[in-house]
Amino acid sequence: MAGRPKIFKQEEVLDKTIQLFWENGYEATSTNDLLKEVNLNKGSLYNSFKSKRELFKAGLHALEGKALDNFEKTLAESDDPIQIIKNMFLGIADASYLSNCKGCILGNTIIEFIGKDEEIKDIAVDYLLKLENIFVRYIKKAELEGKLNTTQSPEFLAKHLINFWNGINVTRRVHQNKKDLLEIINYNLNFIK
Repeated sequence: MAGRPKIFKQEEVLDKTIQLFWENGYEATSTNDLLKEVNLNKGSLYNSFKSKRELFKAGLHALEGKALDNFEKTLAESDDPIQIIKNMFLGIADASYLSNCKGCILGNTIIEFIGKDEEIKDIAVDYLLKLENIFVRYIKKAELEGKLNTTQSPEFLAKHLINFWNGINVTRRVHQNKKDLLEIINYNLNFIK
């Protein structure tokens, strides 16, 4: 007779498993790795999440949904939202070695799933587009306040920031020296006064 399924906190499981996927990649993360990480048996985990794929999707939604909500809330509450955007990039220079090696889970997901699972790739793309739209709103506000040093449109600048975000998350895996990263980041943000 099988034992009773272990009761667990879904948010905690999603947080731990998405971190593991982020560190190792989807394909390299086995079911046994996931079960060990959250100290559950297969039945308990798969009663809530029907497959490894569904667990990944749920974890990605939980992580990125919360991150975007928190980022937008911080921007809305700030007297200087453009500085918050700058800090998002500048924080990369202070990141740990492990964080630098992980890069951005959205970029990683797009690369790993393109041509293999368009639905999951599109989830990652959608979150990057949501971030781009947040940038557009706050760049427009900064433009009205005279805080930009450019004639480029807010839409173009937001695309530039998304492009830079994707690029710096690869570059940080190569150049982990804080001074080098700060020079690259500041150069790419020079349109902000």
